[in-house]
Amino acid sequence: MSDNRLYKYEKLCSRTAINNIFQSGKSVICYPLRAAYSINEKEETPVQFLITIPKKKIRKAVNRVLLRRRVREAYRLNKKSFVSYFKEKDISLKIAFIYLSDEINDYATIKSKVQALMKKIIDNTEKNITNKDKNL
Repeated sequence: MSDNRLYKYEKLCSRTAINNIFQSGKSVICYPLRAAYSINEKEETPVQFLITIPKKKIRKAVNRVLLRRRVREAYRLNKKSFVSYFKEKDISLKIAFIYLSDEINDYATIKSKVQALMKKIIDNTEKNITNKDKNL
């Protein structure tokens, strides 16, 4: 049985890191989710994440909690290869998942979109790494 736990150190809590993501980070969209992220030098945690469901879009707290749980579960089950990629490259990633839709989507949709976002982030990171290598 693989270890799919989400540990406290994997959650993004630093206010400065969160501000850095939204001010100078990059973004990818796979509707109904958007991922804002920033890539940093090697830190003790390869990937840290947060999930935000805007109150303006989803009015009831019960529904926001439901969506937050669905996104967290989709991330938890698919994080193994994602985290291992960043460990292998010796870089650190801070990521924020933002829910964009007004409707409550089912788990299967959210899971596929989280996987697509992770793939896009890895592809963008790979492009940036190869561009840096070419410039050196």
